[in-house]
Amino acid sequence: MPCSTGTKATLAVLSIATVVLTSCGGQSENDSGSGIAESSVTEPGAYPATIEHAYGSTLVEDAPARVVTLGWSSQDAVLALGTVPVAMERFSGDGIDDDVLPWDATAMGDTKTELLTSNPDVPFEQILGLEPDLILAVYSGISAEDYERLSDIAPTVAFPEERWETDLNDQMTMIGAALGRPQEARTLLDGVDDYFAEQAAAHPDFAGKTITFGMRTDEGMIVFCPNDPRIELLGKLGIGSSPGVVAACSSGDSSVSVPGEMVDTLDADILVLVDADGTNLDKAMAFEPFARLTAVAEGRLVHQVGMDYAMAVSAPTVLSIPYGFDRFIEQIADASN
Repeated sequence: MPCSTGTKATLAVLSIATVVLTSCGGQSENDSGSGIAESSVTEPGAYPATIEHAYGSTLVEDAPARVVTLGWSSQDAVLALGTVPVAMERFSGDGIDDDVLPWDATAMGDTKTELLTSNPDVPFEQILGLEPDLILAVYSGISAEDYERLSDIAPTVAFPEERWETDLNDQMTMIGAALGRPQEARTLLDGVDDYFAEQAAAHPDFAGKTITFGMRTDEGMIVFCPNDPRIELLGKLGIGSSPGVVAACSSGDSSVSVPGEMVDTLDADILVLVDADGTNLDKAMAFEPFARLTAVAEGRLVHQVGMDYAMAVSAPTVLSIPYGFDRFIEQIADASN
């Protein structure tokens, strides 16, 4: 596969293209001894770059050699653009080996990186010891104080508006600018658009379907609102939130808790249950208001099992979509027939 930022990528081969991009980057060996290869290729005129975010703006004067990513998804964008972070967030749960998400492990190959945990407390000393020249926290929950302390270590890019609410487009656009590859980022986003357009064309019966997407709690259910990233992507397939979810969500909410006595308002054409550890379905079915929802009683339930699967769909990226959405769309199609 040739290395080109001008060729439109299709989503079906993005995870393969990631490995190629990494090997096409004109890389040099990290002199810290970590074995991490660092990409030096940037697009003409990419620097200096100023990235606006919730805490102000960050100037990136030239290509970073040592990138640290915090929170969800930033590492996916960095890897997709051909760079392996010197450190990134640790993930664990069913379907995840060695605390690295499967699609990230594929993109990294044999390259190793340091893992950290930034929620609830940012490990400032660990990050300082890594000597980064760029910190990316575009999908995170860092506070203004955290941002100031991180900025004392290296230029730091926070989320655009709200904590934990950065969509795929903003993630790729901001990180593409910071890494000096804005057009390459746009090409990958075009691949996402192509994928969903193809899936919508293949499933015209999805148009107009309603969905309730959530998880069972001891008090009732948590459901995801129309502006949640996973719901926005389903919108590209013609699927929208159920009336009960719309009524429960206020403007700006990405998720809300619905008490047990209101769960019967959440019926939909399709009900998706997130079950990261495989125990949520039993909990849900033991709760009578959930079990008697028409979607559940008629088998229109999508059971999303595994932390890897939940993360792939919950925090969609150009790397996680190929991993999780083929399966997700197939389950939706089965449930809606």
